[in-house]
Amino acid sequence: MNQRTYMRQLYKQYGNNESVLVTEYAKAEKNNIVPRKKNTYKISAEQYAKALYQDGIRKGWIKE
Repeated sequence: MNQRTYMRQLYKQYGNNESVLVTEYAKAEKNNIVPRKKNTYKISAEQYAKALYQDGIRKGWIKE
């Protein structure tokens, strides 16, 4: 599953609750539901989830 699609799905399920979305997304990444192809910057699943969430809010794609 695409990372943005999964984050959108979580957004629809949990609303705009950043801590829940970050926790649930990170859990999904750790369980290989939404694996990252690369981890060039060596950031944790939680850090990546937070950055993805913030990008979705800033650019508006999370609500699509």
